[in-house]
Amino acid sequence: MLKTLRFFPLALCLVALAPVAHADDAATAAKLVGTWEGKWLFADMGGKLVVKIDAATGNVLKGSSVWYGTAVGDFKDTFTKAKVKGQQVEFPEPTMDFEATLSEDGQSLEGNWTSPIATGKLKLQRKID
Repeated sequence: MLKTLRFFPLALCLVALAPVAHADDAATAAKLVGTWEGKWLFADMGGKLVVKIDAATGNVLKGSSVWYGTAVGDFKDTFTKAKVKGQQVEFPEPTMDFEATLSEDGQSLEGNWTSPIATGKLKLQRKID
């Protein structure tokens, strides 16, 4: 019984901090709203990538992406359930999923994209509107 009780203060702290972490994620999500431009990469190929984040509700982002120069040509995708968790952002899209890490200065995102047939890297910079 005493062994179990010694973990109680730790569990209580974790429960108390959970709303703070969620609030930080929402603040980070709000700061991501805007246009991001960069490149997608695959082996020795690559192309332009533009991600427009239109809205943030809590830690959920909504917007669109345009992938230029892919094997199937240029195409636009949308996302309505992208989620921010700490400095990580996951963008589930109908065609291309991608995840990225926000830089410390909040001006760049770097990560990986995944399609049904390939995966690669991506790098984005905040575009000043």
